[in-house]
Amino acid sequence: MTARSDAAGGAGGGPAPEIGLALRDRSEEICERVVSQWRELGDSANQPPTVEADVRRSALAGTLAVADYLVTGEVVTHDSSEEWDAAGEAPLVGRISLSGLTKLYVRWRAVCEEVVREEVRKRRAGREVLDRCLQVLQVGFDVSIVRMARRFEATRRGLEEQLAEQQARLEHQALHDPLTGLANRVLLLDRIEHAVESAARRPTGAAVLFMDLDYFKSVNDLSGHSAGDRLLLEVARRLQGAVRPNDTIARIGGDEFVVLCEDLEDPASEGVAVAQRIAERFAEPFTVGGREISVAASIGVAPAGTGDNGHTLLGRADHAMYRAKQLGRDRVEVYDPSLDHQEIRRAEMAAALCHAVGEGQLYLVYQPLVDVMTRQVVAREALVHWRHPVFGDVTPGELIPIAESAGLGTVVGRFLLSTACGVCSEWRSAGEPDVGVAVNLSAPQLASGAFVGEVEQILKESRLPPDALTVEVTEMLLMTDRADARDGLDRLRALGVRVAMDDFGTGYTSWSWLERLPVDVVKVDPDLAAALGLDGRQAAIVDSMVHLAHDLGLEVVTEGAEPEAQLIRTAVELARARNGLMRVELHPGSTTSNGSSADVEAPSGSCTSPLR
Repeated sequence: MTARSDAAGGAGGGPAPEIGLALRDRSEEICERVVSQWRELGDSANQPPTVEADVRRSALAGTLAVADYLVTGEVVTHDSSEEWDAAGEAPLVGRISLSGLTKLYVRWRAVCEEVVREEVRKRRAGREVLDRCLQVLQVGFDVSIVRMARRFEATRRGLEEQLAEQQARLEHQALHDPLTGLANRVLLLDRIEHAVESAARRPTGAAVLFMDLDYFKSVNDLSGHSAGDRLLLEVARRLQGAVRPNDTIARIGGDEFVVLCEDLEDPASEGVAVAQRIAERFAEPFTVGGREISVAASIGVAPAGTGDNGHTLLGRADHAMYRAKQLGRDRVEVYDPSLDHQEIRRAEMAAALCHAVGEGQLYLVYQPLVDVMTRQVVAREALVHWRHPVFGDVTPGELIPIAESAGLGTVVGRFLLSTACGVCSEWRSAGEPDVGVAVNLSAPQLASGAFVGEVEQILKESRLPPDALTVEVTEMLLMTDRADARDGLDRLRALGVRVAMDDFGTGYTSWSWLERLPVDVVKVDPDLAAALGLDGRQAAIVDSMVHLAHDLGLEVVTEGAEPEAQLIRTAVELARARNGLMRVELHPGSTTSNGSSADVEAPSGSCTSPLR
């Protein structure tokens, strides 16, 4: 900028070259006076040090622009002076208010005017020269103000756009799930309300589908939350491919998803059809981290009715989903008004269960496990029941989900293990020296770092040999390779405790995993076990499963609730043919192939003990 002013000084042609050169020579002085006034008036308060430098640069740019015009007569524009934009008012935009910047330029003009008057008097240039100089100074001031205003307007528009974008992001975050990007509970309830209101004015209706992933907690417990999050993202994508574009999908909890279907001619049947389509999509395993994970879903369907609101309809779908869980999971259930009573019962039972353990209301029922070759009882599976004065006898199928939802799953599991080991020790002392006991193990127990130590302590206190205890885990629980879960099972086996995989063949575990899993026993799912010895593809699959387990040196257990004549005959044949261990778990009331009680005394089929 100084080089350009020197060249201009020799060119002349401006309205007052001498005054312009003098103004240029005193430009630094002018800048210091402007900065000094800015400080004295308190404009520098709470401003970073770099703003003062920008004030100086802006005053310098304006002074030199006026000086150059007085010398050359050329207007300094954006095209002819990039320095003006770089060192002029631009650095201050956004750092000083519009009012503050206007005051700054008024002071700059006053200082420049004072210097011009001094130089005119010093040179005796006369009134005409002074007027020309003041006119140029006023034009320079006006140009600066106009540019400054334009810059502030551009900045304002930019800030408004940024604010609008930020507001849109905040609104999206407030109405959508942060992990999947699906609608959240707030947006879902709003859309359900709108759908119910619209259905009242139209011939079509709406339905809400409440979906909960079966055994998802096991994935989180054993594979970690990062794997669980990736699975949820895949679930969201698969849901989007299973419903119509105008249907609303929401994630309202950890593994809870809801689908709102609108414009349905028959909300009940069409809602079920959508739910079944979703279930079919879930039949194919998910791929997470290079591994295949099979996940089913329990789905409740609630058609919208007259007078319903968002909370009511969502609650009904939730109740129907819970009913699907109770009936065995991986199924679709439609809301029934009687479910409201069941929900109240479930809440009351959860509250009462907190006192059941201490009051001795829990007891164990033992199902005998019979060796098919010797017909002798080799073990008994302990199942926890609850005898309540109001609710009656509560079976494990109802008790365990309530205990887990109430946060008492681990407590009940610990009492189950402790009591079963103590009773088994009594059996062995009373004349059954080789009989063992089996207990079911939950995901929270397996995930607990203290569980193996608890097992070791219970075995020591009950004086029960470790090989007399079998812990049963579901096939779903064993589908992960998480190190701490495998480590827990390995440590149990190192103690001598046997590990059984329950519900084998339900589809979660690849058969190729059998060689790598830390198990000693596989329990064939009852529905599959019923096919043993029959003709057909399913029977061939089950026979292959049994043969594979025997080849790997694993014990095979089958179970069922019907008279087991054909089952036991087939089991004996398989055991002889493969020279492997084959056992049958007899449910209370089951009989052997000859119609008798399998050489098992009656108390063995219904042996009970309280949890003290």
